[in-house]
Amino acid sequence: MLNDIKPLLTVKEVAVILNIAEKTVRKYVWEKTIPYSKINGHIRFEQERLAAWIKERQIPTIQEILGR
Repeated sequence: MLNDIKPLLTVKEVAVILNIAEKTVRKYVWEKTIPYSKINGHIRFEQERLAAWIKERQIPTIQEILGR
């Protein structure tokens, strides 16, 4: 089971991935709009859940909507 666990990301790493400020990531955590875990008082993010969260927020292009 432990072999299946992926490394967890920090607030700083998520900010770099999303190209936003760490303060904004913490705001998302406070608003509970981004999936996270709290381990010993530290905020951590699972890579797969973060990727799914990003994908959920993608806006399709006109070509994708029209099926072209």
